[in-house]
Amino acid sequence: MKARFAFVLLAVCVIAECVAAFGETLYPVVGPMATQAPPPAITAKFSGANSGRFTLTQAGGESFEGKWAFLVPSFVNAKTPETSSSYLPQPNLAFAWDTVYGQGYFLARVVGTRIRQAVATGNQGTVLQIECLYSDPHSGFNGVAVDSKGNIYKVVW
Repeated sequence: MKARFAFVLLAVCVIAECVAAFGETLYPVVGPMATQAPPPAITAKFSGANSGRFTLTQAGGESFEGKWAFLVPSFVNAKTPETSSSYLPQPNLAFAWDTVYGQGYFLARVVGTRIRQAVATGNQGTVLQIECLYSDPHSGFNGVAVDSKGNIYKVVW
């Protein structure tokens, strides 16, 4: 009886984990938000198992809502934003990965790896794109984000 109860409990926990909300914290490293003292930490939520909803609210009150999905980057996107509103959304944020984690990081650790990507427009018009490594335990499930106001964020799960 105890073994059956343990199995049922384990099954319920596994199923619940599949639909749980994943929370990431965004820390600005480049841009106007990074110059604030102290820089704000922003929490984003991903819900769903293989795709789903993405939400985020910044300290200034701008809220974002969008959808996320898995993708596997297969090339290095050479485009970098020349102005604060250029090029978003992009096929991938190679320049941001290299800015946050070091030159060559995207090519060495992200290309060919399954990532979560979301693009959302805030209620005040800011566009935000976020990418998070999904299955690389060496990365600590980290990621990056970029917004149309010139901010680049380190994302930590």
